Amino acid sequence: MAGRQNKVGLDYFELDCHMEQKVKLIQAEFGLKGFAIVVKLYQKIYGGFGYYCEWDDDSLLLFMSENGVSSCDEKNLISEVVSACIRRNIFSEDLFNKYGVLTSVGVQKRYLNAVSRREKVELKKEYLLVSVGENTDNVSINPVNVDENSENVCKNSQSRVEKSRVDESRVNAVS
Repeated sequence: MAGRQNKVGLDYFELDCHMEQKVKLIQAEFGLKGFAIVVKLYQKIYGGFGYYCEWDDDSLLLFMSENGVSSCDEKNLISEVVSACIRRNIFSEDLFNKYGVLTSVGVQKRYLNAVSRREKVELKKEYLLVSVGENTDNVSINPVNVDENSENVCKNSQSRVEKSRVDESRVNAVS
């Protein structure tokens, strides 16, 4: 008999009322649509693998479909906003260029804080921008297997949330 599927990603994430200047600049450049795209990207990241998402042409098409976007103009706008987010370091340019993923130090810190109560959290070593403290028994850091296709590389299992509160010092993310 199969056990319960391990939790991957988050059901909700922290969104500050006063956004950092980098996000305000996206809104200044692209209007509310730009801001909405950034928030939808955060939803894709946190709701998917929790601390990153893959981003390529296929991901863009699925993102458009999931968000009711169909025109070429809107497709170009999404691509421009993603490029601006990378240029403004909202997402890591290095990891985007190397692995085609969207993530950042802030995303990873918020994710690790949110999953600190989980029994087990698996992370991909190559995608990490933060250091994980030695006392973090629930974190398992795995290398990305570049020999597998992207469909298999992304499968990542995590355990469900424990009921007891774990001391926040268990996850010590440093920028």
